[in-house]
Amino acid sequence: MNRGEPQTVEFTANYSAFNRVVELKFAKPLERFRTVNVDLLEGILGTDQQPLKPFRLTFALGGS
Repeated sequence: MNRGEPQTVEFTANYSAFNRVVELKFAKPLERFRTVNVDLLEGILGTDQQPLKPFRLTFALGGS
């Protein structure tokens, strides 16, 4: 596996309307020392049926 190439991972998503939280659960543990991008793209509607502005959530994984 080349560490420089982007990868797609399997996940499930759950939405809690009560507290407006989206929970992502990855099918396998994510690799250590990687940067993860979660892209929310066009086509997502809010509870008010308004479109979500596309954005990217980025985080880095450590060693523990």
